[in-house]
Amino acid sequence: MANPQAQTLTEDAQRLATQAAARPGDPVVRARLALALDALASPEAGEALAQAMGLARTCLELGIVEPANEAAELLYRQFRGQPGTTGREVALLMADATLQRNGGAGVDAARKLLEAVVAEHPDAVGARLRVAALALGLGEAEAARRWIEPVASASTQTRTLYVQTLVALGAADEAIAEAHAGLEAGIASTRDASLLYQLMGIAELSRGDADAAIEALSEGLRLAPDDAVAYYNLALAFEASGSRPAALGVCDAGLELAPADARLTALKARLAQ
Repeated sequence: MANPQAQTLTEDAQRLATQAAARPGDPVVRARLALALDALASPEAGEALAQAMGLARTCLELGIVEPANEAAELLYRQFRGQPGTTGREVALLMADATLQRNGGAGVDAARKLLEAVVAEHPDAVGARLRVAALALGLGEAEAARRWIEPVASASTQTRTLYVQTLVALGAADEAIAEAHAGLEAGIASTRDASLLYQLMGIAELSRGDADAAIEALSEGLRLAPDDAVAYYNLALAFEASGSRPAALGVCDAGLELAPADARLTALKARLAQ
């Protein structure tokens, strides 16, 4: 005798598959399909899950928060206990969606989710990166260091955040050494390399070596000539070295690129006094 529940699930899955085909950009329908297929132990469940997560992430990137949140919640309830990377990635999606909920008011909830992921998966680079960034953004540099240090060399992103954390802690020598190590390891993105040079320059500036700061920040600007922050940092270094005309010249060059930049405008006004 046929199982009525299995029959219903099959009908639900078929209905949802039809809806998903008709609405290929809807993460909620795809998430519901993944749940229905998983309940059937269907081999297509994994593909539907991956598609639902991809669509939800695309929505988050585009600022379409509500459907991304709904899809993330559906997937998290069903798949968070899955072994391997599946449960971890679903939890990361849930945390990222929570961060954008209610205009970014979900920071505490997202942080708890990420901390739970790290507790279960200590080598979860993505979770450590996110929770460390949250801590650093909240001014908790010591906490950020504890989260990011174990995976500091895992990627350019983790190393950069680690250097930023060291700079925030005033650990200039360590920050410079880590930035050098990152650059020596090789970085494909010139923008990422520029950021490391800028962080190195800021660290040099904090320990009073304006010449070394100028050298590092000049290289950072060379690698990212369209970055207004790079102009601002280099101008500060020239000011610290006592070369006010050079600082003004860098400000002017930066303001040609970004006339409305408030930091460059304020710095130029101060230098011109």
